[in-house]
Amino acid sequence: MRTHLITLGIICGLATSGSTVRAANLSVVGFDVPAVIVAEPVRSAVVDAPTTGGPLVRLRIPVSTFVSSQFSGTVQEYVVEFESPSQTLRIVDFWPRSEVYSEIDGPVQVKTSSEHTRDLNFSVSGGFEPFARGTAGGKSQQQSTSQSSFQRKPPMQILTAGGTIRRGHGVFFKFRPGPLPNLEGLRELAILVETPAHWRADMLQVTMRAVGSHGGRGQAQNLGESRLWMTVHREGDSAAAAQARHFVAKERALRGLAAASQSQIDRRSLPTIWHKMGAALDVVEPKIPANYLTQ
Repeated sequence: MRTHLITLGIICGLATSGSTVRAANLSVVGFDVPAVIVAEPVRSAVVDAPTTGGPLVRLRIPVSTFVSSQFSGTVQEYVVEFESPSQTLRIVDFWPRSEVYSEIDGPVQVKTSSEHTRDLNFSVSGGFEPFARGTAGGKSQQQSTSQSSFQRKPPMQILTAGGTIRRGHGVFFKFRPGPLPNLEGLRELAILVETPAHWRADMLQVTMRAVGSHGGRGQAQNLGESRLWMTVHREGDSAAAAQARHFVAKERALRGLAAASQSQIDRRSLPTIWHKMGAALDVVEPKIPANYLTQ
């Protein structure tokens, strides 16, 4: 009986410790994107980037970020990624492109000067007995001075960065605080993609995360992360739009069911006391992974 009580005490202590760690790692930064995006057709004649002849569409995606009012740390960077898992959408162009900023307005004036001085001291003494004895001294000096001035660009810092990923079937954006360190709010991103012939609808996976530090000190860590699915359909295609809305409704119902069944899912994930002990010691993987809903 005593052994069982000790075992239960260890498990409760580990569970409490795990709850504390999880509470400390709660997301303090949240994200949001629309569930459905309309793809606007673009004429290939107005695009300079090379294509393979497929139809071009533009996706305008608003991304919202918000920070918890209890957070007193610093957000150093936001990262947003869009990916076409089926690799049916190829990234042709994106906006915003990489941007830099400087706290110095205008070019920097640089002046350099150099001075070279050469001194020569001499003395002459001689005896001319019995007439006279004397000493003579002198000094020779050469000095040259040169000056030059030029302008150079002020030091720059990265404000926005972007590029393609997944062999051109995805794109990423990075946002960093500028002179006004506020990364909260709405940003509109735009992506130009090439689709297969007769393309009507698709799905994109969106990954968003924030990196920063608590209290403005310490090592950078993950402050929040979201992974969502976003449906895309061609503008004016009512049937594809209806299917996109149907998928969103089904996904919402699935997430609601998962939230209502959270206690049952947790129980089945670690069905026995030994599973719970192993999970607390990081030696046993739960039967149901924590990211089961994303998968």
